[in-house]
Amino acid sequence: MSTKIKVLFIGPLPPPFSGPELSMHQFLTSELLNESYDIDFLKTNFRNKNKSKGKFGAGMIFNFFIFFARLLKKLLAGRPKLVYYPITPTQVGWIGRDIWTILFSRLFGAKVVIHLRGSHFKLNFNNFNFIVKRLVGFSLKRVSKAIVQANYLKDQFSPFIETSNVEVLYQSMDTREFPYVTREKAIKGKILIVGHLTKSKGYTDIVKIIPKIAEKHPYVKFCFAGEMRKGERGVFYNQFTNEKIIYEDPFEIEKNITNSSFAKNYERLGVIQGKEKVHHFATTSIFISASYSEGFSRSLLEAMSTGIPLIYTPVGAHREVLDESNGICVNPGELNALENAILNLIESNDLNEISLKNRTKVENSFSVEIICQEFNNILLKTILKK
Repeated sequence: MSTKIKVLFIGPLPPPFSGPELSMHQFLTSELLNESYDIDFLKTNFRNKNKSKGKFGAGMIFNFFIFFARLLKKLLAGRPKLVYYPITPTQVGWIGRDIWTILFSRLFGAKVVIHLRGSHFKLNFNNFNFIVKRLVGFSLKRVSKAIVQANYLKDQFSPFIETSNVEVLYQSMDTREFPYVTREKAIKGKILIVGHLTKSKGYTDIVKIIPKIAEKHPYVKFCFAGEMRKGERGVFYNQFTNEKIIYEDPFEIEKNITNSSFAKNYERLGVIQGKEKVHHFATTSIFISASYSEGFSRSLLEAMSTGIPLIYTPVGAHREVLDESNGICVNPGELNALENAILNLIESNDLNEISLKNRTKVENSFSVEIICQEFNNILLKTILKK
């Protein structure tokens, strides 16, 4: 009979192959965590595409009942000492699952650790329905520990959770999956962007400046990997300025570039993963993350692991863990600054120094082993706290 402490992990698994799903997989397969705890798991996602996440419909209602039936069974049969649960930033997510998951777990005597993997809960919360706000606040007060992805995000749950009870856990990267490649092997002018192809991720901003870049460097190729979708889900504010994001239809923006003389400088790759993804990172000269809001971009860490110089926005953990030694920082939505940053890196004669520093930083600060050890410390401290 196992003497290890029983914990229940609740969350998504791939597919889709985005940050929350991949991070949960890393935790569940961690040797350290499995040696320390008797881990049970309850999967939350029933849709395997990013563009389907967060859509309300009959399937969501059906899966609401299925999920809670399974949750109650695991709480009753397993009697976990602790429940680890990544929360959502949306009102629908809190009404549909987050509130009740926290309260049911506490009802059955488990301590609850929640994890905000984005950066926009507080701004969204301000626009929640009054009754939903009360319910969310009530459930947050029952949380044993909260985790965020950057130090300046520790106030996301204030006033319901004291900042002293909020821990910071950065994104993690398995550097074996994305081996280091010197920049001489990259394709000149290949620029890679990975993530949802939406306004909030900076997609429309980047596409708009392609003509100006291509006029000076006709060989440049902007490669966009990810799913394109109409509307925004979860991200409605510029995290840097707190201003509301002015929506732009990515399909219309794409149509403008593909119907122009600069269509050859644009390519939509779709969702990339596995060997295909590693290949694109290995052959890329510049990586751009122009997002208006992030917790800590996983694709940005993948680029750093491969040794790609960055252009990034000061959102989420990026503002506190990156500097000029990793690439160029531009504020969200500032197109002239973004254009100049791209030209600066394209015209640089030596990017190997940045390249090596990026790889070294990932190895020294964000490896799976380091982050899982820090996560283990948070769980253990929560369990032992009276």
